Amino acid sequence: MVNAENNKIEELSKKFQLNQFVTKLLITRGYNTEEKISRFLQPGDADFYDPFLLKGMREAVERINKAIDNKEKVLIFGDYDVDGVSATAILMKYFSSRNFYVDYYLPNRYIDGYGLTCEVLDKIKSTYAPDLIITVDCGISCEKEVCYAGTLGIDIIVTDHHEIPEVCPKTIVIDAKQKGQKYPFKELCGAGVAFKVVQALSGLAEAKKYLGICAIATIADIVPLVDENRAIVSLGMKDFEKNLPLGIKMLFKDCKLSLNASSTDIAFRLTPKINAAGRMGDASVALKLYLKEDRRVLGQIAEQIGLMNTERQALGNKIYDDVVAKLNQINIADFKAIALYDKNWDLGILGIVSARIAEEYNKPTVLFNEDGQFLRGSARSIGDIDIYSVISGIKESVEIFGGHKMAAGLTVKKSNFAAFVQSLNSSLKGQYKAADYIPQDSYDFVIKPGVINEAFIKDLEALEPCGCGNHKPTFSLKFNKVTVSSVANYPSHININSENLSIIAFNSSKYIPLLKNTDEQDVVVELQNNEYKGKKYIKAIAQNITTKEIKKPGTNDFVFGEYIKQLFKRGSKPHKFFEYDKKLLHEIIDASNVELFGTLFVANTYETYNQFITNLNRNYEHLKHYLYTIIGKEGINSVVLAPTNMENFNQFNKIIFLDPVLDKDYIFAVAERTNAKVFAPDYKKVNTNIFKGLSADRNVFVEYFKMLQDLASKMRSYDNELVLFKQLKLINPQNKKLNYKQFIYCLYTFIELGIFDLKKEGDFLTLAENKKVFTSLGNSQFYNDINLILQTI
Repeated sequence: MVNAENNKIEELSKKFQLNQFVTKLLITRGYNTEEKISRFLQPGDADFYDPFLLKGMREAVERINKAIDNKEKVLIFGDYDVDGVSATAILMKYFSSRNFYVDYYLPNRYIDGYGLTCEVLDKIKSTYAPDLIITVDCGISCEKEVCYAGTLGIDIIVTDHHEIPEVCPKTIVIDAKQKGQKYPFKELCGAGVAFKVVQALSGLAEAKKYLGICAIATIADIVPLVDENRAIVSLGMKDFEKNLPLGIKMLFKDCKLSLNASSTDIAFRLTPKINAAGRMGDASVALKLYLKEDRRVLGQIAEQIGLMNTERQALGNKIYDDVVAKLNQINIADFKAIALYDKNWDLGILGIVSARIAEEYNKPTVLFNEDGQFLRGSARSIGDIDIYSVISGIKESVEIFGGHKMAAGLTVKKSNFAAFVQSLNSSLKGQYKAADYIPQDSYDFVIKPGVINEAFIKDLEALEPCGCGNHKPTFSLKFNKVTVSSVANYPSHININSENLSIIAFNSSKYIPLLKNTDEQDVVVELQNNEYKGKKYIKAIAQNITTKEIKKPGTNDFVFGEYIKQLFKRGSKPHKFFEYDKKLLHEIIDASNVELFGTLFVANTYETYNQFITNLNRNYEHLKHYLYTIIGKEGINSVVLAPTNMENFNQFNKIIFLDPVLDKDYIFAVAERTNAKVFAPDYKKVNTNIFKGLSADRNVFVEYFKMLQDLASKMRSYDNELVLFKQLKLINPQNKKLNYKQFIYCLYTFIELGIFDLKKEGDFLTLAENKKVFTSLGNSQFYNDINLILQTI
């Protein structure tokens, strides 16, 4: 069987002159015959289906032709995203080519809300008095509004691609997802449906003039790039020079993209700018890029869109920070979904932030803007969780909603928010298991770094254009040892090097301790051929980093240094905690092996960590191992060795300290960050070896004070105290006695006395000196507690 499969791969590789890995990729994605591979690699006119197979198309063509013949007033009503704007542009440009003028209306999301509403229909009737409205990328959920339009004497043709509601508008409807039709492909975007309308009206040759516009919309709307969509995008991208409007070409240039840019670059660099106009309230600004032809005017529009995009990014970052701040105040482990609202959150940005939060916390996320008695928001989902279906099942808690599996827009009464949250979480809990929330470390194949070369990556380009449904190939690279360093001038990014391959991992500085202190690393990468200043090189971009069990650090200095921080007085809220014996610990471990989420084990010495791991059932495959910092926000059961802080403790509803806690105030501090049940052992004594080597001598503190004073004057930022200490060592190479435990003893004594401040700004710490503070070491409880211990050992 294996030989037959290998022979097939070899035969198809020769037939299509492909690397065998690429052929294998195609086969695993369902392209397992010569005909399927040929069609995939060379999409053409045969891939465009007969538009009249779409239910409602024949009636739509008849009604549109009647409107043209009778010179009726026609208005295109589109959504305000890239898809809706593009679909509007396709129909407007088409009708213009037939010398038939039509109006358009793109709703302002702040004034009009989403979709066709009765209020908007009144406005359209008053301003444009149309005989016929053609909706694009919206309308399928507007049964009531279509009826209302009839009372105003307006006919409506609905063209849409969203999920079909229980009750459809009683009018001509074109949506590939409708039941009872022969159309073989259901995943067209809104612009794709508009493209089919033009094809039905005037043939494929005419419709292909708009393939460039349709390709950008198809990429932007994250519909699967397979079947007819692949043909739209592949052929459309090849004809960008010929078929893209001048304004969009100019926007490519503004984004520093060539017209040969990849679908990935278009998705992440071009389409967010087009979307920015609608998100900031006026999608007509973006539409003008498609319709205007004066370079000077288009330059001004492109500049305006650039400013809108900058504002969008700033608003998005602000909302994201607000959401994270709110999440830090609650125990996320208690919820299957994240649902929050705020009157200051910009409605136009919520979809972007919801997607970011959903990905980061690995939970379906719904964020709302508070608007009077209503909450209007956007939902985004994860993995195989169908958020549209879930919301459909709790529609009694929702006023309005629409969307698809991964995204939805909805309105909820503010007074009904608590009921909505409860119903949402209950529904998710009933429909999905804990395993459905485990992030999938997906990749195509495990490969060895030695197979990676320019030719291999060039062959991978046969899979382009890539996107939803045809993702960029990713590969798992397994290492036993890597070297890792921060990127110069960009400390949040890191370079991972092994076996003559350099991998860049963006925003991954927190992985440095794990990569340096584990024996097994698995890095999932995307590969690119790049060129800089005429020099070609291979670029490997990390998509995911996984490490196994932590090996013993070369010294206990760092680990013990974190442990003694428990004596620093931080908690003021008395909190009940539970003492456990060995039997209860085993019960907790067994339960967490079933529940998968919500349990955190904390080890403050390597010996305890190693004993815990050794005694674990080896089937405990989902346990996450962290060193110093809990990186993940998913709340998967985890063990952390020597935590530097309590970051992400609120992802758990049970926290089990495996070593004795040095001071109850530390538990009280934990209680201020989380409502989790806290457990501490009743059968262990503190190992006083952790304090050995420390000095309470004033001269030692003066020495560290001077070094910290010098470091504070440089006004730098650091990931954590460990990085700050390493910087201290770097600028004081002459001092060979520097050690982390003493550094922590001195630093936190100074902080308690108010001599220095260690402030957290975003993900980084900054050290600042308070020059007006003069006090004695003996005024520090932290200093005195450790000094007292030192006198007894």
